[in-house]
Amino acid sequence: MKLTVIILTHNSQELIQECLNSVKKADEVIIIDDFSTDSTVELTKPFKAKIIQHQLTNFANQRNFGISKATSPWVLFLDSDEKLSPKLFLEIKTAINASSHSAYRIKRLNYFFGHKIKHGGFWPDWQTRLFKVKDFQKFIGTVHETPHYSGSLGSLEAHLIHYSHQSLAQGLQKSIVWTKKEAEEFIKANHPPITWWRIIKVMVWEFCYRYFKMQGFKDGYVGFIESLIQAINRFFVYQQVWELQQK
Repeated sequence: MKLTVIILTHNSQELIQECLNSVKKADEVIIIDDFSTDSTVELTKPFKAKIIQHQLTNFANQRNFGISKATSPWVLFLDSDEKLSPKLFLEIKTAINASSHSAYRIKRLNYFFGHKIKHGGFWPDWQTRLFKVKDFQKFIGTVHETPHYSGSLGSLEAHLIHYSHQSLAQGLQKSIVWTKKEAEEFIKANHPPITWWRIIKVMVWEFCYRYFKMQGFKDGYVGFIESLIQAINRFFVYQQVWELQQK
């Protein structure tokens, strides 16, 4: 069975080549680029990849657009800061040749600040990314997109590697963009009025959940920082909901 890999990019020059190297044996690679202004597109040219520029509105729409361009019976979705190990690629090829399921989920190992994280709710971080095209329907959701498909779901053993934010600046930049979108979704869902004590409550709960209940402390200082960042993300979301409600 042939496999198309769809990779979403936007100013991804730091990691795109590593991502592409990990899927160079795929039958087809399609890059859906959100009009990058850095060297992303130039760096992809040495690889066997089809580059299509398409404006990002949300990840669900971007992935749905990508799969409409695929020519293989199976599709794997990747982000530019992710890569496959040779073991995972081989397992994927074995799975699609067997065709036992319509979709497969993959464990994702996250790296924050250059350190792999195994606690705090970040492992195994299952991601459903491999689909039989004829059974795929669509992704839905503005922030945390969810795939819809017919048929059964299988699980792969090898894990996907994800290089998330490697500095505080990167983390904050992502937070500013995506917490705004999440806040807007809350408003569309008629979220109850935000009070100051509710904002404090969600921040404290998020930190305690990540650091204590999900044992983020076992990842040392990075586990502490990441738990704190997640708490700050909750603040960004609810503060922006409050601001929108004032308007």
